[in-house]
Amino acid sequence: MAPGEHPLEFIFQPRSIAVAGASPERGRSGNEYVRQLQHYGFRGPIYPVHPEATTVEGLPVYRSVLDAPGPVDYVISCVPAAALPQLVDECGRKGVRALHAFTGRFRETGRPEAAALEQEVRRRARRAGLRLIGPNCMGLYVPRQGIGFKYNFPHEPGPVAFLSQSGGNCAELVYRGSLRGLRFSKVISYGNGLDLTESDFLDYLAADPETAVVGAYMEGVQDGRRLLAALQHLAASKPVVVLKGGRTRAGARSVSSHTGSLAGATAVWDVACRQAGAIQVSDLEEMIDLLVAFRFLKPVQGLGVGVVGGGGGRTVQSADDCEAAGLTVVPLPPDVREKLRPLAPAFADWIGNPLDISILAGANVLPEMVKLMGGHPAFDAIIANVGEDWFLDTPESAGRMLTSTLKSYLALGPTQPKPFALVLGTSEGPDEWRWRAIEEAKRQFWEAGLAVFPTIARAARALAQAHTYYRRRAAAP
Repeated sequence: MAPGEHPLEFIFQPRSIAVAGASPERGRSGNEYVRQLQHYGFRGPIYPVHPEATTVEGLPVYRSVLDAPGPVDYVISCVPAAALPQLVDECGRKGVRALHAFTGRFRETGRPEAAALEQEVRRRARRAGLRLIGPNCMGLYVPRQGIGFKYNFPHEPGPVAFLSQSGGNCAELVYRGSLRGLRFSKVISYGNGLDLTESDFLDYLAADPETAVVGAYMEGVQDGRRLLAALQHLAASKPVVVLKGGRTRAGARSVSSHTGSLAGATAVWDVACRQAGAIQVSDLEEMIDLLVAFRFLKPVQGLGVGVVGGGGGRTVQSADDCEAAGLTVVPLPPDVREKLRPLAPAFADWIGNPLDISILAGANVLPEMVKLMGGHPAFDAIIANVGEDWFLDTPESAGRMLTSTLKSYLALGPTQPKPFALVLGTSEGPDEWRWRAIEEAKRQFWEAGLAVFPTIARAARALAQAHTYYRRRAAAP
């Protein structure tokens, strides 16, 4: 271990990987993990392990991890549960340092014999000095190292990390988050957390220079005091967003059968998160909104918001949505109004916050309004409603409108001194041209480093929650 390096760094930088239980049959997990390493361009040796197969995806197969011709740093287990203890022993003899157990059907089944087998795996791993991820999990997605577990993840890395007991939630968050511009440093599906737990990984991510913001989905907690300390340590330097599974009785029952964990008391959990400085969310949708906010927005230092764009009814709804989220829709200061008067002398007295563009009759007030709000002390953040899908009448008009809007906001956004959130929803209609036009606009926005949200309400909630994090961090001793 290099001086100053975190003790778990080796897990995320393996020089070679073996897939135990590799299979020549497409669609089986032992085949998919080999193919995904190839797909993401893992640069080290890949050793498929199977007692009978000869080749898997063009690679020679070895009967045992012990037969691999070179050192093995990391093993992915796709063997049956009953075979995992022997694999752990072989990994210890080979000098393997980390084992990801995709293998499941342990304590999550509720069967005493399965729970006993899991503990035997743990005992042997500790004896061998082997660190375990899982069992019952998807493992790691580390794009910089060429490691992944789904084909539709981005190949390029980024500063967002996600930690999850659920492999499905991992896959959904990465897929949906990538459509919002998120790119990832480390994504960890850790399942039952038999050895390495949520606290271990949170501690690692706090020290990881490639990670700037962290999301976490947790069901059960192995050590509450240690988790609180890990969250506090992480939140002191990086935003951390937490989704807790099993908050209801029905959810707690599902947690037990999913990862074999105890969900814990909701009230205790809520207090712990507040004390730690973590931001709680209620679902993955809200999680993605917060990760987008922390990734792309400047720190939110206050609750005063300016809103531009949208017609009369939409501006009324925007004001309601912002206030409901905890923001303050600031009355338009007189000095801002007077600076706008030369641009729209006939409408200046009508202009307010939110800015109703339907009254402006083509006056080019919106860009100037954004600039003035950004430079005025009354406003802490700005939300700009880019448009609605129904407003795009034809492919030609859509192209003209979005080109003009893109040009304006792409010029304005990077220069804004305050958090600047754009709102552009996804088309729900049957016209492919409309959907493509909107998605292309969103892509250009986030490639330029701008935060895009599907609704005013969701942008407002994200701003308010981000402010809560920055306020707590500033008040921390």
